[in-house]
Amino acid sequence: MAKSIRRPRGARRLDVMEVWHTPKHSWVVLVVGVLVRWRAEILIVSLVVTARIWLGHEVGPVVAWLIFGGVTVVIVVIPPSRRFVYGRFWCIVDRHRLRTCLRQARARTMNLDGALPFMLWARPTKTGERVWLWTRAGSSSGDIEEALEYIAPACFARDARLHKVRKLSTLFAVDVIRRDPLDKSTPLDSPLGKLGSLLGARVQENAEPITGATVTPLPVKEKKTERPAVVNGDDLSDYID
Repeated sequence: MAKSIRRPRGARRLDVMEVWHTPKHSWVVLVVGVLVRWRAEILIVSLVVTARIWLGHEVGPVVAWLIFGGVTVVIVVIPPSRRFVYGRFWCIVDRHRLRTCLRQARARTMNLDGALPFMLWARPTKTGERVWLWTRAGSSSGDIEEALEYIAPACFARDARLHKVRKLSTLFAVDVIRRDPLDKSTPLDSPLGKLGSLLGARVQENAEPITGATVTPLPVKEKKTERPAVVNGDDLSDYID
């Protein structure tokens, strides 16, 4: 519930700050919330520990660590796998940083019960990451839009934007912008340019290629301009259509 901190009448009024209290839930709800928020980390740690124990029993601890090191080097060296891991890493970071930012931001980002929007999932994009959220009763995407200036530095990004779904107002996304594809020294490849190069190499049947153009100058006839009729110093052409 929201409370307003008021100053005495004699004190100078500077600002009014609203304090939001986190709603109290049962331990079952808290455990489920922790599992949902940390699902990616729990899954990764479980897979790594399980693979390490299994390889340790099969080939020994030394060979198991060598296999883990080799897989890590392959992931880092190959560009597609490196970009995949890099994008998923920032998706995990954005979910935690966005939740912390919405709880600590000066703008109102929760309803009167102190509940934040549900964070559904995060996906990498060409410019950064996109985090999908579901608003609860008493809040809207406009509340999150007022906190975009706090979300960008909280996620270590250059900008943050709001993406709304027209068909469903309760579903929206926060775009975390980390890079600009147009901000490059090398020009971007256009698909139209590639299509033109492919079509330019093909010549239609029974068609002669254009090797040159013949320009024939046309004679220009000079037309004499008639002098306008002047009566008493007035030009009559101004009154005749």
